Amino acid sequence: MIRIWGTSFSLIGDLIMSLPQLTYFKKKYSNSYINFVIHKKISYCAPLFFNHPDIDKIIISGEWSSFNLDDYKIAAECDIVTTSLDHSNKKILDRKHNDKYWYNHRNCIEETALMSGIADLNEILTLNEKIPYLNKWFDPGFEDAQKKGAYTYEKEESKRNKILGKSLAIWPFAGYGRSKNRNPSEEWWCKLVSTLTDNSINVYHFGYFKEPKLSENKKYYHNLTNLDFFNQVKISLGSKLAIGTDSGSMWVLAAYNHPMIILGTNWYDNHTNNLKATIPPIKNGECIFNQNNFLNLSTDEIYDKILSYGVKNENFIDKIFKF
Repeated sequence: MIRIWGTSFSLIGDLIMSLPQLTYFKKKYSNSYINFVIHKKISYCAPLFFNHPDIDKIIISGEWSSFNLDDYKIAAECDIVTTSLDHSNKKILDRKHNDKYWYNHRNCIEETALMSGIADLNEILTLNEKIPYLNKWFDPGFEDAQKKGAYTYEKEESKRNKILGKSLAIWPFAGYGRSKNRNPSEEWWCKLVSTLTDNSINVYHFGYFKEPKLSENKKYYHNLTNLDFFNQVKISLGSKLAIGTDSGSMWVLAAYNHPMIILGTNWYDNHTNNLKATIPPIKNGECIFNQNNFLNLSTDEIYDKILSYGVKNENFIDKIFKF
């Protein structure tokens, strides 16, 4: 058996980008056993990877943002390790880019594979196999209380999940709201949300708990950033459409094949070629790309685009419930 320690550890987006490596190892080594390793600081995202067909074991690191001696011992016994080991000091070393401006030459999937020591990803995997995949082992939407006390019963769907199913999920800010050049401004998002809520469209806001509120409309704007990340993902997947910026959260939704619009730009320093290097493969949606910034991005254009995906206002939803 070929034992593997990997694949990426410290950021949610990087973990998603590394998922094609699982398929790579399983194809290249039919008798492989993959330890999928996650830093303790993002252990809350572990449920995303439950039931993945190519993960044999999920390991949470012994330290908050690094590894302890026990982690090293497991890695040292593996045949393939997707980072370097310091055997003298019995440490697992951090992963690093060999090329500072990698994004001008490769996309995220290819670069993450190179960081794992994989140089032949494109030769081993098909185009479809290079698309990150997550198994939706849970029911999307709000977790509603169900009847108890019976051995068998049908799950009851609530009105709020039916409303959610016609509504919009937004993940407006990348990098926990710190990356100003990576997403449209707070003012831009406020204007878009205002247009949506003024037209009786329910908007569910997901992201970091310190993100600014984008509306005072308590009927149609729902800020759910106080929820844990996994539940935010579950609820977001119950929406008709998700829209957001180039972030780990949107990589997650793309891996679940959820309908989506990503607002992208080349936000890295000196990013002049291969401009969509950081955009996830989107099988069910599109990327609206604005080179260098979002200054000319029209909220009216995005509003019309949102409607084209079938997002409905509450008046339409009320008609559904009457029949």
